[in-house]
Amino acid sequence: MNLESLRNEIILILFEYFSLFELFQYFRGLNSRFNNLLFQEFNKFQLDLRSLSKTRFDQICQKYAPSILNQIVSIHLSNDNDTPQEIQLLLSQDYRLRQFIHLESLSIINLQSKQILGEIMNECSHLPHLTHLTIQYTIEMSENDKQHLFNQVWSLPKLKSIHLNMNSTRNSSNSTIISKSLKYLNIEHNIYSLSRFADLCRNTPNLRHLSAWFVVEYNEFQILKPIYSITRLNITFYGLENMLEHVLENLPNLYQLKCDLNVYISGYQWESIIKKSLPKLKIFQVKMRFTPSNNQNIDEKLNKIIDSYRTNFWINEHQWYIRCHWYTLDEKIDLFNFIDVFTVPYSFDRFYEDSICLLAKSTVQYDKEYLQCPCITTLNYGSSSFTDPIRSRFRFNNIEHLSLSLPFNENFFFIVSKFVRLRSLFVYTDTNKNLNNIQFQLQLILDQAPRLYSLEFTTWSRSDSESPFEGLRSVSVRRLNLIRFNFNDQDYHFDEKECIELSRSFLGIQCEVLIITVKNQRNILTLLNNLPNLRSLYAHSLDHYWPENGSVSSAMDGLVQWLRQQLPPTCAVTKDENDSFGIHLWIR
Repeated sequence: MNLESLRNEIILILFEYFSLFELFQYFRGLNSRFNNLLFQEFNKFQLDLRSLSKTRFDQICQKYAPSILNQIVSIHLSNDNDTPQEIQLLLSQDYRLRQFIHLESLSIINLQSKQILGEIMNECSHLPHLTHLTIQYTIEMSENDKQHLFNQVWSLPKLKSIHLNMNSTRNSSNSTIISKSLKYLNIEHNIYSLSRFADLCRNTPNLRHLSAWFVVEYNEFQILKPIYSITRLNITFYGLENMLEHVLENLPNLYQLKCDLNVYISGYQWESIIKKSLPKLKIFQVKMRFTPSNNQNIDEKLNKIIDSYRTNFWINEHQWYIRCHWYTLDEKIDLFNFIDVFTVPYSFDRFYEDSICLLAKSTVQYDKEYLQCPCITTLNYGSSSFTDPIRSRFRFNNIEHLSLSLPFNENFFFIVSKFVRLRSLFVYTDTNKNLNNIQFQLQLILDQAPRLYSLEFTTWSRSDSESPFEGLRSVSVRRLNLIRFNFNDQDYHFDEKECIELSRSFLGIQCEVLIITVKNQRNILTLLNNLPNLRSLYAHSLDHYWPENGSVSSAMDGLVQWLRQQLPPTCAVTKDENDSFGIHLWIR
């Protein structure tokens, strides 16, 4: 069977698995049938402009997208180091979001401009089919700006789902507009009190799923009314137990509850809350961290916790199991202790622990040998991590982002045994240990990580002064971050010779995105001319840190102008809006 023998309906389904660039490259012009399917029948083009070369970005924007504006249903844009200033570049090419009249989903990541954010939100108001919106805004927002953004979002007539990530926790805001379409909210870095939560629910009457942070003052008193629409709640909550209970008793239709708490609630108390207020609850996931009273008997305290979760309600009716750990920061001092109580399997995506686990107990029998943590995607593995007998039995097999101290101990490959999902690796060395084996250890990980994209180095020390780039190989790494690289206790600023050596290394030859500190501006051109696959460069130039004449800002303006004169006009050269010394180059 060949492709042309398939029915049109099947081919249109297959089209959904290709990027816009691939569809035009593989199918446009094959014959009149495929052209008709592509330009007349297919109405689910996804314009994903992340992790592209500048050449491909220009090709898509200038040649492909104009002919299918009415058929694009989703757009993904990002101003990260892979595609710097991409959002501004798209808008500068006479594109307006309102032209994508059938757009249903819009994702804007790493936005750093208040003006551009305002333009985007204004354009969104002209998109009659927009149902899903994601915005990550990376600079500090004032309360007034937040308030204005919330009102703009809540005014979008068809919007169902919003994910907002704003770089501001010092203030909280709410919309004053009522939205009857919004059902799914994921709001990061916006703190809700009880009164703010009441306002949110009043202005979002059809809210079903909420993910948010709650900080409730001890003296706050706000009477909530029952909220029947919410069925799933994912919260980080700081406040008293009775305040959390007041929230939950007004959510009678809650089906799933996931909460990260700073207080301890016993199994008996949870059982009472759930029986009384949450009759429809089917999924219960909790993590509670608290400080025990001084001089408490460890074994006796954990037994008391465990016993409260061993009732028929927990074990037989729901099969909800918990585990508790007693941690200490210093075994010799009895003042730095805390207890974690959490449901198993562990359902949170991050795990940072530099302390020692003295004792663990659980209501489930099968996790005595080890504890699986399938939801954890981000892990910090330091030189003293997981060395105690309890935490050494943890298992992390779905890690996507790993921070790793070298050399690692002999338990590492038992604790993290699979690297098939690893996307980014942050490496640093522990100079108090024997470092002769660190390059070999790092290569072992690279050999087992087929999807590893980003590799970042900070400290690197070797008695024989061998650079990590000398022999490392990876079939997948395309992004190198060397901007904080410290080699043998010296801040490393790559000079001309070292830039050439980097470009000849295996990692350098493959590198597409480079983040680096160089000695002078000429070294930037050396990298651009000698790294064959480089498409994006973020650089600090050491000789612009302390300019001989004028300010840093004027020196950086001069560097931008100089680079634009040296490079083809298709290259985009811009200053970093958040870093006085940073230069972005999107080159090919």
